[in-house]
Amino acid sequence: MGSAGVGDAGATGSGRPLLAAGLLTGAGLVDVLSAWAHTARDAFAVETAQGVYLVDITGWAWLHVAIGAAVTLAGLLVLTGRRGTVPLAICCAVPAVAVDLALLPYAPIRAVLVVALDLAAVRLLLRYRRAVRGRTPAPPGPDRLSAPRRPGRSSPGPPPGSPTTPG
Repeated sequence: MGSAGVGDAGATGSGRPLLAAGLLTGAGLVDVLSAWAHTARDAFAVETAQGVYLVDITGWAWLHVAIGAAVTLAGLLVLTGRRGTVPLAICCAVPAVAVDLALLPYAPIRAVLVVALDLAAVRLLLRYRRAVRGRTPAPPGPDRLSAPRRPGRSSPGPPPGSPTTPG
């Protein structure tokens, strides 16, 4: 059974990482909406052996809103297929995973699902980036500017009748 590769164009013909973009956009939207709800909620009550403590995560929630918005925007930018959007999306998803893991005790099911979506999207983006890098030609260097070199002299001689013509 054959399957389309990560870098294949597929049925759309675009050759873009559409699944990764959708995963990132969805995870970012979930982060934004749930973190927005945490900004309006009262503090969490944590019961320990020493007593009950109130934990206010409003600052973390605002940071979570900002990172979720960045992940959503990065996911939408990956859809454009422009150069540099894949590394940008990866750089936005990594802090999102860290913040989700920091807020794991306060919303465990949501955090685990969003971390799974973010990590799956990062894996797809890394595979896509590796596939694209493997099929693009090397950029022109000092020895390969535009065309292969011709054997013999590197430039034709001076035009006939010029003062620099020998003899």
